[in-house]
Amino acid sequence: MRRSSKAGTLGLSLAALALVLSTLAPSPPAQADRTRARASSHTRAPRRVRFVPRISAAQRRQIQSWHRAASREEVRAWSRRDPPPLVLRPLHLAERFVLLPDARGRFDAEALARAEEALAYRVDDARHPIHPRLLELVYRAVRRFRAPYVWVISGYRDGNPRSRHAAGRAMDIVLPGVSSQRLAAYLRPMGFVGVGIYPTSGFVHLDVRARSYFWSDASGPGQARRERRILASLGPRLDRVARARGEEPVADVEDEPDESSGEAASTSPIDDALEAASTPSDAAHDAAPSR
Repeated sequence: MRRSSKAGTLGLSLAALALVLSTLAPSPPAQADRTRARASSHTRAPRRVRFVPRISAAQRRQIQSWHRAASREEVRAWSRRDPPPLVLRPLHLAERFVLLPDARGRFDAEALARAEEALAYRVDDARHPIHPRLLELVYRAVRRFRAPYVWVISGYRDGNPRSRHAAGRAMDIVLPGVSSQRLAAYLRPMGFVGVGIYPTSGFVHLDVRARSYFWSDASGPGQARRERRILASLGPRLDRVARARGEEPVADVEDEPDESSGEAASTSPIDDALEAASTPSDAAHDAAPSR
């Protein structure tokens, strides 16, 4: 009897203890809560898609041909002239346009008319007067790097009225034997300029404006613009130095925000250039492959 009583008492004690512990333990989460908890434990931040410039082998060969150094004979013949001329070579034309500067590196009305012809829009031959300072800055670069000619990737374009190309104040250019980085670095201190470097497409944009603005765009032909402002604090300083030495800003056609390059276009200039390059421009270089 004593053993049975003790066993019963022990059983009641254990049952009471289990009841107390059950009241103290947290209630299990609902099924929905458990599902959300499992989902959140496996959720990760979406990976950023890495931008890859797109360019074909034919386009790459064409760009490399623009940057090929001029022959020594061409450089010697050019430098023997006094003063050496500014020679524009539009990609879509076989003709070279020779502009003769005065002793100060400036161009008269006849030279400006030739520049207007050289920079005409390749699609419909539309033209616009070219701002004299634009030519003067290109000529300074030509003298600095001893470039006997300048590849004109794009000159006047009328697709976007906000673009300085549409106002005759911008050119996309390549100097033979000169990297885009070196050319852009030389042009920025000119003051009151827009300098855009296009490392994938292989050219430098130069324009004249009221306040300097610098950018880089890694997009390839046919890709959406990837413009990124660079050296933002450098522009105002270079403009002050340029004004001190006598350079003057070029009033913009319309007021634009400082952070906007204003160079958006309906078609990429590199698309135009590579399409135009299907016409050989000179026997001295390989015929440009078409797109």
